[in-house]
Amino acid sequence: MGGFRYANMGVAVAFVILLVGGLLLRDAGEGALQALGLFGFFSALVVYVVLDERNKRRERRARGDQ
Repeated sequence: MGGFRYANMGVAVAFVILLVGGLLLRDAGEGALQALGLFGFFSALVVYVVLDERNKRRERRARGDQ
């Protein structure tokens, strides 16, 4: 169940990045907005993977697996 929680956190981070970046770059052109979209997408992936891996390590440590 934690995976969905971390994915939602990643989506929330991407939303904030896209919202703020979209407001700041609204007149910057199509290329800048596409780059912003890619950055938001990959940021969501990074947040999900980092949080999920931290959770897996925490669970392994709690079980005693090193």
